[in-house]
Amino acid sequence: MKRTIIASLAVTGFIALALIGCGQQSSPPPPPPPPPQAQAPAAAAPAPAAPGQPSLEVTQHLKQGMAYVSTAKNANSPAIFNENINNAINEFSNAIKKDPGYATAYSNRSVAYMMQKKYNLALDDLKKAKELKPNDPSVRYNLASCHSLMGNVDLGFVELDAALANGFNDYDSLRKDPDIANLRKHPDWRKTLEKYKVFLN
Repeated sequence: MKRTIIASLAVTGFIALALIGCGQQSSPPPPPPPPPQAQAPAAAAPAPAAPGQPSLEVTQHLKQGMAYVSTAKNANSPAIFNENINNAINEFSNAIKKDPGYATAYSNRSVAYMMQKKYNLALDDLKKAKELKPNDPSVRYNLASCHSLMGNVDLGFVELDAALANGFNDYDSLRKDPDIANLRKHPDWRKTLEKYKVFLN
């Protein structure tokens, strides 16, 4: 009988201890906060463009704009031509808004304006591009083209001379570009090219 009572007490005590233990385990302490180095880093800002180089976003606007220009050149209707040129101008304008100091964006937009025969707008853009990058041969060639289209032959030759002096070597454009047809017809054409040892067939 004593053994039964002792066994019963032992079992009761064990159950009590187990219940107390379970009660303690039901509300564990909150985990400690993670150490500072374990916290997720803040989202990194986009890497800045290298000095003198456009950002990725600006480059994408320029690429898209040039794609629209290319489509416009091959358009088989005025509506498609105008839609694509307007889209190109929007892309180049967006690039200029993002990077007002990027000469190529102004120069590319001027090409689109020339295709629309908006020569004054093209000239304004090219003057800005020249101000930003006076020795860029493409900018100076585009200025020669714009002046040629406007009938300003003397100014066209000034800009063509500067383009060649700065290394312009797109001889296919010199041969065939209709924008500089007024310069090709002028007596100073051959003399200007030969000055830079450029001899075209």
